Amino acid sequence: MPQLKQTDQTASFQVTATAGDARAGTLTINGQSLDTPTFFPVLSFYGGGTKSSVFGGGVHRTIKEFMLGKEVIGGGTYDEYFRGTMTSVASLTDYGINRERFDDYVSDKIKERETFSGYNGLIFVDSGGYKFLHNDGLDGSDFEIEIDQREAFRIQKQLGGDIIVNLDRPIAPSDTFDERQQKAERTAENAVEFARLTQTYPGARYLTVHGYNYSMLDRFFDHVQSQFGNIDISTLFDGIALGSLVPKKDDKAVLITAVMDCVEIMEERGLADLPLHVLGIGSGSIPLLVAAGADTFDSTTYLQNAINEKYAVSLTEHIPLDAVDFTQCDCAVCSDPMLVSWMQGNTEYQKDVLGPVAMHNLIIHRQEVQELRQRIKQHGTDPLIDYLDETVGRRDPIRKQTHRVVNQSLGGYF
Repeated sequence: MPQLKQTDQTASFQVTATAGDARAGTLTINGQSLDTPTFFPVLSFYGGGTKSSVFGGGVHRTIKEFMLGKEVIGGGTYDEYFRGTMTSVASLTDYGINRERFDDYVSDKIKERETFSGYNGLIFVDSGGYKFLHNDGLDGSDFEIEIDQREAFRIQKQLGGDIIVNLDRPIAPSDTFDERQQKAERTAENAVEFARLTQTYPGARYLTVHGYNYSMLDRFFDHVQSQFGNIDISTLFDGIALGSLVPKKDDKAVLITAVMDCVEIMEERGLADLPLHVLGIGSGSIPLLVAAGADTFDSTTYLQNAINEKYAVSLTEHIPLDAVDFTQCDCAVCSDPMLVSWMQGNTEYQKDVLGPVAMHNLIIHRQEVQELRQRIKQHGTDPLIDYLDETVGRRDPIRKQTHRVVNQSLGGYF
């Protein structure tokens, strides 16, 4: 194994407060800082069509108009909710693009395109492994290129990702033991190539790991470490990204076990100082996973719920759009008469009905995560325990898991 260059000081993670296993901190990349725990909303920066319609894409388009404070949505300052965003190499396939459009999309970094020149938040660019595998192949056939680690990194670099991850091969619940081991070996091989390719990359490099419990995750880390030999991987990566949990998103017991066990293994392997990102999980799982030790998250749930005409009251509760009393919310969207009128159906395009709902849902996400952050910063674990009891702990399906997190990650009730 040749010598690999250690991470530069382009990224750092500073823990500023703890409450049990929960952490509050600051993630800094290339001079831009995010307070953690934090939520990265997933969005597609690209729509369909030609070069002139790169800003298209239904509800995604309206979300981007909020992100940039466009006059079409009444202006406004929503940029604080987009200081960190997630997109994916695989999002380029969302609109069935051909090779010409693909080449256009990656011809300039996102932030260097005129359309997004007003955006300066951190962009987390996922490798797209989950989606490519979900579509039964890493072939990238929608835009006629073969996706491997080198090509995935080339696209991440072309998009200008501030945080990037290695191309992974996520596991599926139905995988056999041998299939999981093969995927772990392939992901570990990619991680080595990723480390080589990104030695001078001016951004944060995260290592993806996969598993539902200690045994699976520990074995996965063994595969990775065996590929790196005696090299301390904590010096090569700026964070850990825990994946393969989307198929288990409704099984809180599995999610909590995965995060708790990943935190334990990171401590055992000298990786505890790195931020732990949970891929593809949002909404009601966030409070419990924050308490278990996760630092950052990404998800499309704020947007998918809006598409299904679900309006967020909290991270765990949504109501049908046609039953909403908008006077009960003081967020920037629900305080704007024009946007309320749109959400009530008084606009020509469906994207303009649902786009403000998605923005409202995102605001609720970010406000609740901010509240979690503040609870961690208060003295002791009681403020965070009180939050869990007042929110997720009141819901019968997850009350048992709330008690488990309090007892195992926050020191218990007494």
